[in-house]
Amino acid sequence: MGWVHPWFSFSMKEEQEFYLLGHESLDNLLCKQATNDMKGKSIKTGIIYNISIPPNMTGMEVSVVRLRAFSIWFRGLNHSFLILPPTIVAQPSMKRIAILYENLGKWSNLYFNISNYTMIAPIVGFTAYSSSDKELLDCEKIKIGTQGGNISIWFRNVSSHPKNVTPLCVRVGDNGMVEFSNMTKPYLCEAQSQGHYTLVIPTSSSSAKESSKLWWVLGFVIGFVVLALLALILVAIKIIKRRKIKEMEKVSEVEEAFDTFWIGDTKLPSATMIRTQPSLENEYHYRFGN
Repeated sequence: MGWVHPWFSFSMKEEQEFYLLGHESLDNLLCKQATNDMKGKSIKTGIIYNISIPPNMTGMEVSVVRLRAFSIWFRGLNHSFLILPPTIVAQPSMKRIAILYENLGKWSNLYFNISNYTMIAPIVGFTAYSSSDKELLDCEKIKIGTQGGNISIWFRNVSSHPKNVTPLCVRVGDNGMVEFSNMTKPYLCEAQSQGHYTLVIPTSSSSAKESSKLWWVLGFVIGFVVLALLALILVAIKIIKRRKIKEMEKVSEVEEAFDTFWIGDTKLPSATMIRTQPSLENEYHYRFGN
């Protein structure tokens, strides 16, 4: 299966936003490291050599192999994460070519970062260089392509991801163009040319679930706090009312003792006698006359 459309491309200016160090600079750095590491060593065609990495780049894996052009045309190549089918052609045509393998490991997110997507596999890449009897690598890139079949890239170290989300293949070419495609098999991507590859999943799908879960928990906590505050306020109001009633009862007991009676839960004072005797109007006239 070829690369599906639409695919996205970024200008060199925009590309700086996606890479801490441009892939061209990274390729040159690793090529020079391989050249220095292999200097003075006896180099045999068809043998894969692991390249020593400086301490400040620990975690990367780099290897290189030199091949005869006719050999890769007839046999292809199967090594590590990469399967090159027969009929691989180098442009320009030459007698020998060298292929540099890269596995950025834990450094992947520092060198490559694609907005709105999360990597679930380390960045792997392969680059073809011209080679000669004297120099394993001259750090001059050449193009390779296939005239039949596809180049296969296997991803063996894949991080866990939601089962309902299917990873996408991503290729970053030498010109900074980013291409997306579907996997042809689980964790297998196919391509027609060299570059850097990885697997990604949309960040939005996973972050939305996490965000929804976070808001649900936050809402539960806020609701619980509000209910607790309301309960405390009601208890406080009830306590204040009881205190006021007790204070009123104490005041009434100090001033004058009255009989009391209850209406429901309320205690009220009751007068048991009338202090001033009433006098009738007829009685007043009878005694004193008119």
